[in-house]
Amino acid sequence: MFFKSIAAIFASVVLAAAAPQSVTSPPSIFLIHPDGNNAKCLDVRADVLANGTAVQIFDCNGTGAQEWVINPGNTKVQLANTNFCLDAGSTPADFVGMKIWTCFDNLPAQAWFYTSDLRIALTGTGECLDLPNGDVTNGNQVQTFKCTDFNTNQIWTTTPA
Repeated sequence: MFFKSIAAIFASVVLAAAAPQSVTSPPSIFLIHPDGNNAKCLDVRADVLANGTAVQIFDCNGTGAQEWVINPGNTKVQLANTNFCLDAGSTPADFVGMKIWTCFDNLPAQAWFYTSDLRIALTGTGECLDLPNGDVTNGNQVQTFKCTDFNTNQIWTTTPA
Protein backbone atom coordinates (compact mmCIF):
# COMPACT_ATOMS: atom_id res chain seq x y z
CA MET A 1 0.00 0.00 0.00
CA PHE A 2 2.80 2.39 0.90
CA PHE A 3 4.52 1.77 -2.44
CA LYS A 4 1.26 2.31 -4.35
CA SER A 5 0.84 5.69 -2.59
CA ILE A 6 4.44 6.69 -3.40
CA ALA A 7 3.95 5.58 -7.01
CA ALA A 8 0.72 7.59 -7.28
CA ILE A 9 2.39 10.70 -5.83
CA PHE A 10 5.37 10.27 -8.16
CA ALA A 11 3.06 9.86 -11.18
CA SER A 12 1.08 13.00 -10.31
CA VAL A 13 4.31 15.02 -9.89
CA VAL A 14 5.63 13.81 -13.26
CA LEU A 15 2.31 14.58 -15.00
CA ALA A 16 2.14 18.05 -13.43
CA ALA A 17 5.69 18.80 -14.52
CA ALA A 18 4.93 17.65 -18.07
CA ALA A 19 1.74 19.73 -18.38
CA PRO A 20 2.03 22.73 -20.68
CA GLN A 21 2.74 25.95 -18.86
CA SER A 22 0.96 29.17 -19.71
CA VAL A 23 3.61 31.72 -20.58
CA THR A 24 2.88 35.29 -21.55
CA SER A 25 5.30 36.30 -24.25
CA PRO A 26 6.39 39.91 -24.66
CA PRO A 27 4.76 41.84 -27.49
CA SER A 28 6.37 41.63 -30.91
CA ILE A 29 8.25 44.79 -31.82
CA PHE A 30 8.43 46.02 -35.40
CA LEU A 31 9.84 48.71 -37.61
CA ILE A 32 7.10 50.25 -39.78
CA HIS A 33 8.12 51.15 -43.34
CA PRO A 34 6.39 53.21 -46.04
CA ASP A 35 5.38 50.99 -48.97
CA GLY A 36 8.07 48.36 -48.39
CA ASN A 37 10.97 50.84 -48.31
CA ASN A 38 13.03 49.13 -45.59
CA ALA A 39 15.55 52.01 -45.53
CA LYS A 40 12.88 54.35 -44.10
CA CYS A 41 11.00 54.03 -40.82
CA LEU A 42 8.09 55.54 -38.94
CA ASP A 43 9.93 57.62 -36.32
CA VAL A 44 9.22 59.78 -33.27
CA ARG A 45 10.88 63.12 -34.04
CA ALA A 46 14.21 63.48 -32.19
CA ASP A 47 13.18 60.55 -29.92
CA VAL A 48 11.34 63.06 -27.70
CA LEU A 49 8.97 61.08 -25.49
CA ALA A 50 6.36 63.74 -24.75
CA ASN A 51 2.71 64.26 -25.61
CA GLY A 52 2.40 65.97 -28.98
CA THR A 53 5.77 64.96 -30.46
CA ALA A 54 5.45 64.61 -34.24
CA VAL A 55 5.67 61.22 -35.95
CA GLN A 56 7.66 61.35 -39.17
CA ILE A 57 9.57 59.36 -41.75
CA PHE A 58 13.29 59.01 -41.15
CA ASP A 59 16.20 56.81 -42.17
CA CYS A 60 16.05 53.57 -40.17
CA ASN A 61 18.71 53.90 -37.48
CA GLY A 62 18.09 51.23 -34.85
CA THR A 63 16.82 53.60 -32.16
CA GLY A 64 13.82 53.08 -29.90
CA ALA A 65 12.13 56.02 -31.65
CA GLN A 66 11.38 53.60 -34.51
CA GLU A 67 10.27 50.49 -32.63
CA TRP A 68 6.53 49.91 -32.56
CA VAL A 69 4.07 47.34 -31.28
CA ILE A 70 1.39 46.74 -33.91
CA ASN A 71 -0.86 43.75 -34.56
CA PRO A 72 -3.07 42.72 -37.48
CA GLY A 73 -6.68 43.80 -37.04
CA ASN A 74 -7.78 46.07 -34.19
CA THR A 75 -4.68 47.49 -32.58
CA LYS A 76 -2.99 50.35 -30.88
CA VAL A 77 0.20 51.49 -32.58
CA GLN A 78 2.37 51.83 -29.49
CA LEU A 79 5.97 52.99 -29.29
CA ALA A 80 7.71 49.94 -27.85
CA ASN A 81 8.76 49.98 -24.21
CA THR A 82 6.84 53.22 -23.57
CA ASN A 83 3.31 54.28 -22.74
CA PHE A 84 3.03 56.42 -25.91
CA CYS A 85 0.76 55.63 -28.85
CA LEU A 86 0.25 56.92 -32.36
CA ASP A 87 -2.51 59.49 -31.95
CA ALA A 88 -4.76 61.14 -34.55
CA GLY A 89 -6.02 63.93 -32.30
CA SER A 90 -9.48 64.85 -31.14
CA THR A 91 -10.81 65.72 -34.63
CA PRO A 92 -9.28 63.30 -37.14
CA ALA A 93 -9.52 64.50 -40.73
CA ASP A 94 -7.50 64.76 -43.92
CA PHE A 95 -4.09 66.41 -43.49
CA VAL A 96 -3.96 66.08 -39.66
CA GLY A 97 -0.32 65.54 -38.62
CA MET A 98 0.34 62.46 -36.48
CA LYS A 99 1.87 62.62 -33.04
CA ILE A 100 2.43 60.44 -30.02
CA TRP A 101 0.33 60.76 -26.89
CA THR A 102 0.01 58.84 -23.66
CA CYS A 103 -1.81 55.58 -24.44
CA PHE A 104 -5.39 55.30 -23.21
CA ASP A 105 -7.74 52.35 -23.57
CA ASN A 106 -10.84 52.98 -25.71
CA LEU A 107 -9.57 56.32 -27.01
CA PRO A 108 -10.86 56.72 -30.60
CA ALA A 109 -7.78 58.74 -31.66
CA GLN A 110 -5.62 55.68 -30.85
CA ALA A 111 -7.90 52.93 -32.19
CA TRP A 112 -6.26 51.67 -35.38
CA PHE A 113 -6.89 48.69 -37.63
CA TYR A 114 -3.95 47.14 -39.52
CA THR A 115 -5.63 45.83 -42.65
CA SER A 116 -4.79 42.76 -44.72
CA ASP A 117 -3.79 45.09 -47.57
CA LEU A 118 -1.24 46.78 -45.23
CA ARG A 119 -3.04 50.02 -44.45
CA ILE A 120 -3.21 51.43 -40.93
CA ALA A 121 -6.75 52.76 -40.69
CA LEU A 122 -8.21 54.85 -37.88
CA THR A 123 -11.20 52.80 -36.75
CA GLY A 124 -14.60 54.14 -37.77
CA THR A 125 -13.35 57.27 -39.54
CA GLY A 126 -12.44 56.34 -43.11
CA GLU A 127 -9.00 57.88 -42.46
CA CYS A 128 -5.69 56.06 -42.95
CA LEU A 129 -2.12 56.72 -41.92
CA ASP A 130 -0.67 58.51 -44.95
CA LEU A 131 2.77 59.59 -46.14
CA PRO A 132 2.15 63.05 -47.64
CA ASN A 133 2.86 62.98 -51.39
CA GLY A 134 4.78 59.73 -50.92
CA ASP A 135 7.75 61.90 -49.91
CA VAL A 136 10.33 59.86 -47.95
CA THR A 137 12.49 62.88 -47.12
CA ASN A 138 13.67 62.73 -43.51
CA GLY A 139 11.37 64.77 -41.28
CA ASN A 140 8.23 64.45 -43.42
CA GLN A 141 5.45 64.25 -40.82
CA VAL A 142 2.89 61.52 -41.50
CA GLN A 143 -0.78 62.41 -41.50
CA THR A 144 -4.26 60.97 -41.76
CA PHE A 145 -5.97 61.06 -45.14
CA LYS A 146 -9.07 59.43 -46.64
CA CYS A 147 -8.40 55.71 -47.10
CA THR A 148 -8.05 55.07 -50.81
CA ASP A 149 -7.57 51.69 -52.51
CA PHE A 150 -4.21 51.22 -54.20
CA ASN A 151 -2.80 54.44 -52.70
CA THR A 152 0.85 53.54 -52.08
CA ASN A 153 1.17 56.52 -49.69
CA GLN A 154 -0.98 54.43 -47.32
CA ILE A 155 0.88 51.11 -47.54
CA TRP A 156 2.85 50.28 -44.39
CA THR A 157 5.01 47.17 -44.12
CA THR A 158 6.72 45.82 -41.01
CA THR A 159 9.96 44.05 -40.22
CA PRO A 160 11.06 42.73 -36.82
CA ALA A 161 13.02 45.32 -34.83
